[in-house]
Amino acid sequence: MLEFATTVAMSVDQVPTVNCQLIIRSELLELPYLELCERITEEAEENPALEVEVRPPSIEQWNWRAWWDAPLPPGNPGPPESQDPTLRAPARYTLRDELRWRAACATNERERRIVDYLIEHIDERGYLNTSVFDASLELGVEETEVEAALRRLQSLSMPGVGARDLRECLLLQLEALPEEPPHVRQIIQHTAELTERGGYAHLCRSLGLSREQLESALSFVRHNLHPYPGEQFHPPWQHLLPDNPYAAQPDALVSLRNGQLQTELLSSRNIVVRLSEAYRRLDEGMRAQNLRAGDAATKYARAQVRAARQLIWSLDQRNRGLYKVTQAIVEAQADFFREGPLALKPLSHKQVAETTGLHESTVSRAVAGKLLMMPSGEVAPYSLFFDDALPAKTVMKGLIASEASDAPLTDDQLQRLLAERGFDLARRTVTKYRHALGIPSSSQRKAQAAA
Repeated sequence: MLEFATTVAMSVDQVPTVNCQLIIRSELLELPYLELCERITEEAEENPALEVEVRPPSIEQWNWRAWWDAPLPPGNPGPPESQDPTLRAPARYTLRDELRWRAACATNERERRIVDYLIEHIDERGYLNTSVFDASLELGVEETEVEAALRRLQSLSMPGVGARDLRECLLLQLEALPEEPPHVRQIIQHTAELTERGGYAHLCRSLGLSREQLESALSFVRHNLHPYPGEQFHPPWQHLLPDNPYAAQPDALVSLRNGQLQTELLSSRNIVVRLSEAYRRLDEGMRAQNLRAGDAATKYARAQVRAARQLIWSLDQRNRGLYKVTQAIVEAQADFFREGPLALKPLSHKQVAETTGLHESTVSRAVAGKLLMMPSGEVAPYSLFFDDALPAKTVMKGLIASEASDAPLTDDQLQRLLAERGFDLARRTVTKYRHALGIPSSSQRKAQAAA
């Protein structure tokens, strides 16, 4: 016969729990200034216990002249007294913006309508993602008008932008070059045969070329033409914003006062979050009487108070952490702020973590996507201070700026000159840095100077 017995056993287990405050603090730490403002505003709209004030930039709080102890350098008079420094932070400027600006200066009203439509269908690579036929139907114009507008657009933009396929893209770039080597155009016109009909051997036979002639022409294409010309477009400040190109406000301001660098967070200055007075009195009254919330409305109100206090604490912790990281960077890069890019001492997240006492992952989240305004008025991403390539890039920009327009420096020459100045880089690294700075190749710079 079966017998059933019930026993009670006690055991100690580790059960993972989630700290909501830490999660919220971590989420807020990752947000740049504008996204933080949006998040806090949304929380206030959902929680009546929260009172939020996002103050606009204050002109009176910032006197730009006080940022410099010495007279301003020649040619740099600085911003006007009445201008808030944060208003100078660059917003995103895209290839389409550049094309619209050029079209507005070079087309009449009817043609501009067609060109603007085509610009909206150009992707980030620079290719046109619509057909002439579809554009003519959508706009109610003749195909010949669309063709003419497309040719005008292609003439206004960087060579290759506005092409409908790779073949047209490369031919447009080839036409813009001052010299055209033999066989290159012929090979570009038959690019499909490289992949569809047997590769190099078939192409050599069909065009009557030797293997050496084919390889020489293809080498020229690789080094002078770009399959995605739109990716080569960069506004002048693009290299300053690799992490957060959409931001229009810095997260921190660094000023120079009486010879000392001072740091201030925009979120600490402009975002004020507090508990509603009515909700505060309700919560404190029930705490004083040691009463539990009875009806549903009171329970809801006290829950909103707890959520509001939690957000206020998390925002304060976020600001404390970001300030620690920013201050550590400013202290380590004091020479950079005073002397310029060549004085940069690249940091690591581990170094900042050791200085601040924060975890390395916390430092990584704190700097990601954030912008800092320097005493000069320039805005740079935090990642700039962890970039060991900046001094080499700065020297490279200076070399290219001083080159002869009719004999621009090739990447091989830049590699040699950089090595003479203490930067031992591979040629492909020089090319990568040049692309990151938005600087065209030597042949393209020569063509631009001759135009």
